[in-house]
Amino acid sequence: MRTPESRLRWIARFCKVATAPWVRYEVVGGRCAPDLRVGIVAANHRSLFDVVADLVALHHFRRYVRVLIAREYFEKRLMGLLCRAIGAIPVDRRDAGHALDAAVAALRADIPLLIMPEGRLHWDPEDPLATGPAKTRISRLAVGAEVPVLPAGLVGTQHVWPADRALPRMNPFRRRRLVVVTVADEPLWLTGDDHAANAEAVMAEIRGLMVAGEARLATASRAVEEQPRVELMDAHDAEFSTEPDV
Repeated sequence: MRTPESRLRWIARFCKVATAPWVRYEVVGGRCAPDLRVGIVAANHRSLFDVVADLVALHHFRRYVRVLIAREYFEKRLMGLLCRAIGAIPVDRRDAGHALDAAVAALRADIPLLIMPEGRLHWDPEDPLATGPAKTRISRLAVGAEVPVLPAGLVGTQHVWPADRALPRMNPFRRRRLVVVTVADEPLWLTGDDHAANAEAVMAEIRGLMVAGEARLATASRAVEEQPRVELMDAHDAEFSTEPDV
């Protein structure tokens, strides 16, 4: 019988291999991630593909998390299947009390969490580094459970699964889209009861990580423009890269 961690490990591997024909991942930073026994991973939220990218990136560090996801996503076809498979915690936007209780129980059981502090998708093509306002629940959880927060900045996911599409772009005959996940090298320890300020501090750290990711994305785009349009893709080329491979 699979343990929750072994199931998440299997799902992360499956996501990595299944998306390899049309997505290429780069994971940057995260020096402390392999040693982070319990805590909260906090990432920005610009696409439904963020959950997949986060799971795949954390698999790189052999870290497996429970995810807090808005309840309405459980009702979507593909996303709902993923939510149930990974044992995500459903969050009712009108009453998040049950979700917070489940999150605290997970942390007390030494199970790390993945939270997107914005709570909603936020992607502005005119300002790629913009993020939405952060909910205070990440501070309440981190301070209450006395666990660290590990920020992560995602870029490129909005091109894989735009917010206005029911399904991701899955065309193996086009160049693979690059997703860059930049993970902080050191966690944040939140203290005090100014939860709004704490949540904004987390988002500020995430935005800083996104800057590095967007720079890598721009470099990759320029390199692609200089290459021939034909790209041979190998199903085995699904491993992570922390070095440029374009």
